[in-house]
Amino acid sequence: MILIFYYSLLRYNVFEPSQFILFDNYLKLFSDKTFWQTFINSLIYLLVTPILIIISLILALAVREATSGAKFFRTIYFLPVVTPIVIVGIIWRWIFSEDTGLMNYLLSLLSLPKIFWLTDYPTNIISVMLVTIWRGFGYYLVIFLAGLAVIPKGIEDASRLDGASYFQQAYYILIPNLKPTITLIFVISSTAAIKLFIELYILIPGAPMDNKTIMLYLYRHAFERFDLGYGSAIGVVLFLLTLGFSYVNVKMMERS
Repeated sequence: MILIFYYSLLRYNVFEPSQFILFDNYLKLFSDKTFWQTFINSLIYLLVTPILIIISLILALAVREATSGAKFFRTIYFLPVVTPIVIVGIIWRWIFSEDTGLMNYLLSLLSLPKIFWLTDYPTNIISVMLVTIWRGFGYYLVIFLAGLAVIPKGIEDASRLDGASYFQQAYYILIPNLKPTITLIFVISSTAAIKLFIELYILIPGAPMDNKTIMLYLYRHAFERFDLGYGSAIGVVLFLLTLGFSYVNVKMMERS
């Protein structure tokens, strides 16, 4: 990280001698409209975090109470997590295809106009978010199940004897005891959302850069244009954004 910060102070590529330019790369970032648009897109993408938490928590509570078929549902829910991302990308590109895709076919059955899922902004960002949610909720479900497993059953049994319904137990006992788990998932999922790369790279490779996130913008400058100084400056900003958001998440959960 120290080396990347040093590179961010240089005009540096692999073909020419490096030149020390101090904070010029950072000053360039402030006037770079594409950078700020990708930055905003990255913040928009953080909306997947609360959605993932809600879905995975609800399913974890349901699977925990299942009297039969619990192992089957755990396997089904976790299957997208272990499916290779390239296969996931191919499947969802077909589903979102404008002319032959499943989504637009279903819309046509309802006499609704087709949607350009992977080409129109911000629809393409939302489409990729749906893929991230589908692929990730099983992972966080397993973490929630692990958190639920360590909650003493005696507390629930006592509340049940006092006449508490299952929803009251979930709200007053289970969820409060899951605060450390929720904090962990907030940090993991938000960090992953900010650093998102593969899904966007596979699903919307031809979209304009201002339709993508900061990680794709870093990739363009560092690994396509070989402008390693400017790419390093973007990397430092990305690191500070991730660190700051993780810190805020932890502090908010500590106070709640």
